[in-house]
Amino acid sequence: MRIDMRVLALLLAVAASSSVGCNNNKADEAKKEADQAAKSAKEADDKAAAAKKEADDKAAKANAETKTKLQKDIDAADRKGAYLKEKASKATGATKKNADAAVAELDTRDAAAKASIAKLDTASGAAWDTQKTAVESDIAALNKAVDSLETTLKAK
Repeated sequence: MRIDMRVLALLLAVAASSSVGCNNNKADEAKKEADQAAKSAKEADDKAAAAKKEADDKAAKANAETKTKLQKDIDAADRKGAYLKEKASKATGATKKNADAAVAELDTRDAAAKASIAKLDTASGAAWDTQKTAVESDIAALNKAVDSLETTLKAK
């Protein structure tokens, strides 16, 4: 059995081209799978980024609302404190001496509360929660100082 060289070359060429074609198809499939995996990963990253942004926005809104409430508490104490300071300026004798001490304490607590709430603007995450607790503590001390001044003035 003798095979013509031209037929043999033709058979080899067909075999080689079908093998290359098969490899090209596998390469194309692998590329498509890799592209799909990359697309899926990008979609997952985009979803995660959107979820993080939504959570950050929600936290920022909650923080702003909390800060507004805390600021209102300080403002209320300031209003009452201003009224009591006016009354204290008219006090006389021992009441005046005690009222002056109470006013000094009130001013110290007021400054501490205002400085503390200002720090909320630069805090974030767990530091924000810690600072919020400090602000609440400072507001409680401020309210206690206001109550102390009020008690001092009533004890004429």
